[in-house]
Formats: sequence, structure tokens, C-alpha cells
Amino acid sequence: MAVSIDKERAIHKAAIQVISEYGFHKAKMAKIAEVAGVSAGSLYTYYSDKDHILDRIFEMLWKKDWAGLVPLSERKDLSPQEKLEGAIDLVFDVLTGDRNLIIVFVNEFNNFMKNKEVSFSLYYHEFLGAFSAIIEEGQATGVFNPHIPANVTCDFILGGIRKSLYGQVMGTLAVDGAALRTHIKAMIRRGVLV
Repeated sequence: MAVSIDKERAIHKAAIQVISEYGFHKAKMAKIAEVAGVSAGSLYTYYSDKDHILDRIFEMLWKKDWAGLVPLSERKDLSPQEKLEGAIDLVFDVLTGDRNLIIVFVNEFNNFMKNKEVSFSLYYHEFLGAFSAIIEEGQATGVFNPHIPANVTCDFILGGIRKSLYGQVMGTLAVDGAALRTHIKAMIRRGVLV
């Protein structure tokens, strides 16, 4: 059954809040329904379980990243360095602003993908492919270090962003989002560029 956009947003926001507070395995569907302001029965009408909700949340997250990155990676008017910095901005723009989303993303994403058939897999892999294509273009044009495989560079950058955003929201990294974004770009310019 299709869920209304307002109800879906309320459920997603509630699920993100509850999962960030309790963790995925301890979060209960009844608590998600309560926080969302819907009945548990109504929640089960739209989503079979927590996996289904979290899959949909990650699908929407990766779809946003994918929708922004693929056209960026194909632009001919930007250098590989400009594309890479734009890709970093895109990741920050999609993730920042919602502390609970960052916590859920960092704590649950890798575990969620293990042994599961997930709907967001296409967007996630297409996103990684576009990100790696930017790195490969920079390597081919002599701008990025050709001795580091593109997928390793991609994982390093995305992992660094993820870890840094998590440190920021947990209070272990005392730097604001704009400064963090600037520092990551500066490190990449000096550490990845030839």
C-alpha cells in the first residue's frame, strides 16, 4: 500500500530518532509508531518491519546523493578537482543538518547491508561508480595520484567524511560543519593531488 508523503516523512523521522537513540536491534516498531503519531497497525500497513523502514530511508538518502553526483561527474565544464570538491559538498549537504540521521547512517549502514537484499543497492553502487569515475578522470589527466586505486581513494574520502561527521555530532570533534568540510577538502587537495 502506498503511504502518503506526510505520513512517510513522519515515520522516517520517527524511525531515525528511535533508531539513533536505541540502536536498530533495540528499536521497537511500537515506539516508532508512537513517535510518528500513527497507530502500530497503521505502521504495519505500510512497512512490514524495521528493516523495511530503514531500507526505505537509506534508499532515499542514496537516491539524493546519486541524483546529484551522476550529473556532476559527467560535466565537461568542470575539472576533476572541481568535481571532487562538488562531490564532497554533495555528501555533506545530504547528511548534515540531521544529527540523528548521521548517527543512524554511521552506526547502521554497513551492518544493514550485510546479508540483505536492499532496495537502495542500485543507487549506492551507482553513486560509488560516479565517485570513482571522478577519481579515475583525475588520474587519467594527471591531476590525482595514479598509484592509488580509485576505489581506495573513494572509500578513504567517504569514510573520512562519515567518521568526521559522527565525531562532530557526538562531540568528540570540536569543529563546525563548514570548517570540517573545508578541512577535508584541504587535506584531499594536499594528500590526493599530485
